[in-house]
Amino acid sequence: MQCPVCGSPSTKVLDSREGRDSRSIRRRRTCTACGHRFTTHERIDEQLPQVIKRDGTKQPFDREKLMRGLEAACRKRGIKRDRLEAIVLQVEQWCTTRGDREIPVAELGERVMDILRELDEVAYIRFVSVYRSFESVAEFERLLREMEKAQRVNIEGQRTLFEQGEHAKKKRNDPA
Repeated sequence: MQCPVCGSPSTKVLDSREGRDSRSIRRRRTCTACGHRFTTHERIDEQLPQVIKRDGTKQPFDREKLMRGLEAACRKRGIKRDRLEAIVLQVEQWCTTRGDREIPVAELGERVMDILRELDEVAYIRFVSVYRSFESVAEFERLLREMEKAQRVNIEGQRTLFEQGEHAKKKRNDPA
């Protein structure tokens, strides 16, 4: 590390601390030649994989593109930007810990859909409709039926014996 004042390559680290995002290191340094003190911020160099698009082309992972997609899906849903940034960070970490140099866009999209399904159903449907390029109402209906079916499955993975809600009450009280 060179001193920003005199350019000497001889510096000494006085203090090291974790950065704000826990993925960087803040260091206080002093120049052994001129005594100038300065701060450096070091970031871990994480190699994000290339994304293989549906047409076979490859492009670098783009966190801003992912953020724009999440913002569009979550527009007017009351989801704070901090939460969306946390999702992007979660997806980035998932990508880097896989150890693959390339990741198909389908796997990346499925990961985001899983996170959105837990967060907000409307945002999930919005994201899925764009991601899967829905072209008909029938495709939306199929997705909604799948979501309803998944809600009737309890934690152990078994369906409930009786239907629940207002619709089920009306059905039981109807003698026809």
